[in-house]
Amino acid sequence: MTVLWAGAVTDSSARVVARYEEAGAQVRLAVDTSDDWSSPMVFDGTSPRTNKNVRHFQLSDLTPQTTYHYALEVNGRVDTAYSGHVRTFADGPFSFRVGLGGCALTGSNHPVFETIRQAQPDLFLHMGDMHYEDIVSTIPRPFRLAYRTVHGAERQADLYRSTALAYVWDDHDYGPNNSSRLAPGQDVAQRVYREYVPHYDLAREDLEYPIYQAFTVGRVRFVLTDLRSARTPNEAPDSVKTMMGAGQKEWFKDQLARAKDRYPVVAWVSSVPWISAGGPDRWGGFAEERRELATYIDSIGIADQMVILSGDAHMVALDDGTHNQYGLEGGGGFPVVHAAALDQIGSVKGGPYTHGPFPNPFTVLGSTDGQFVLMDVEDDGGDEVCITWTGKRHEISTGRVIDLLEWQKCYPALPESPASPETNGE
Repeated sequence: MTVLWAGAVTDSSARVVARYEEAGAQVRLAVDTSDDWSSPMVFDGTSPRTNKNVRHFQLSDLTPQTTYHYALEVNGRVDTAYSGHVRTFADGPFSFRVGLGGCALTGSNHPVFETIRQAQPDLFLHMGDMHYEDIVSTIPRPFRLAYRTVHGAERQADLYRSTALAYVWDDHDYGPNNSSRLAPGQDVAQRVYREYVPHYDLAREDLEYPIYQAFTVGRVRFVLTDLRSARTPNEAPDSVKTMMGAGQKEWFKDQLARAKDRYPVVAWVSSVPWISAGGPDRWGGFAEERRELATYIDSIGIADQMVILSGDAHMVALDDGTHNQYGLEGGGGFPVVHAAALDQIGSVKGGPYTHGPFPNPFTVLGSTDGQFVLMDVEDDGGDEVCITWTGKRHEISTGRVIDLLEWQKCYPALPESPASPETNGE
């Protein structure tokens, strides 16, 4: 199974990761602004030192808001039958669409992936459980095979080759159910993620380190946290528990402090539910750390710029901020959006929510519908950035796509929002 997908997209760069099955083949990457491949640029790749069968291609000096088609050149011939395309972001404020989703059976070929592709997102943000292998092995092969199985599903692979990708795992695609940093294959999972995923620059590139990262699209700052590989077990006392770990938490707070005076919107990807009274695998079960983070958010005055994006729970739901108050008195109040499940049977976690929840229903003949959220950012460079979140369901029995919820918030622009992205350093 060939792996081919693009991520780490900016206004002038992108990263393509590929794995090709044929042993001994000479593989490069052809890139063209036209799909007739009349004058492609050809890039040599580099292989991570842990896997010589995978190649990373770093594309630079690209033109903003331009579509680039890419395909593997194998032994001197461009394989246009298996190609992808990606569009660079604008250099500065612009309107764009993000597809949000998570939780799909291993190798799922559900039509929801085609529905998302037809919506033409500029970015697909996968918020975890890309597969459900629940790997406990301490060798790389099962982790690598899981990624290849995902790409063996035609509709899913077509989506990933049609847009930019950003992806952070949750438990089932990191380790076993409800995983923590004690997962048997933690170090291997972290290495294989670095091999196969076209990620943004990680806060630290050590082969065995959590995979948190941050990037900018227009005037929106996205902060992706790894809430598995630094987490203490769910059973630990709340007074000592952490989802982030000390290093990631320091980085996260620094990201928020840097973003406060630079970006009107900060979208934090928390793979597990934030709003909850308790529960073993959500922020309610880590109440002390949630209180610490919420208090920090309130204390630096960034709450009005924030939104939390989550997967994990197999539901679409949104809270407008009414039930999100865990820090200083009168603080919090920023929205929380849940986007799942791409094809898994529905579940409800956390809440209450002002909109929903809408668990993914189990339908006739043992099939499930597919759910996701579209995040449409309207930004003409003026005095506000308006975002509309629309929850969607692809009904497997009828083929219809219906709206579950729609909600908009406008964020005031800052006096001088930057055109250039912030760095991802610790």
